[in-house]
Amino acid sequence: MGSSFVGLNGKGFWMRDGILELWLRLLSLHIEDSSDHNSPNTSIRNQWLLASRGFFSGCVPTEMESAVSTEEGKAVVIKAINSLLEGLKDAPDLLSKDFLNLLGFQSPWTMDIETARMAEVCQAFLDLIDGKITMEARDMSFKPGCRTDH
Repeated sequence: MGSSFVGLNGKGFWMRDGILELWLRLLSLHIEDSSDHNSPNTSIRNQWLLASRGFFSGCVPTEMESAVSTEEGKAVVIKAINSLLEGLKDAPDLLSKDFLNLLGFQSPWTMDIETARMAEVCQAFLDLIDGKITMEARDMSFKPGCRTDH
């Protein structure tokens, strides 16, 4: 499984592709629907659904920089992250592989995923958008959503 650097303005962090793809899939489902097919909601959701399919090992195209380049897009992203965070509070401690395999990934999930890992990724992206993440691509010390035992 590959890893991708996700960042804004050259600052960011590395993530395992599978965790990033799962997070993007869940996050895209927390974007408010819009009847306007040209809205930021629609374009961001479509990009994240594509990026989360599992086609892009080592270079998952989050297009985060583009998504938050306008105040409207930034508001969509932050609202979706906060919505997902709220939903995770009521979720079971483990997201079952059987459930995850219903979400349309290219490769099947073979293990359950701890909900806390998704919440950690949410917080990392909020911190990135807020400018609190100052690491560059050469720094691999922080990988949100990764277990320390692997």
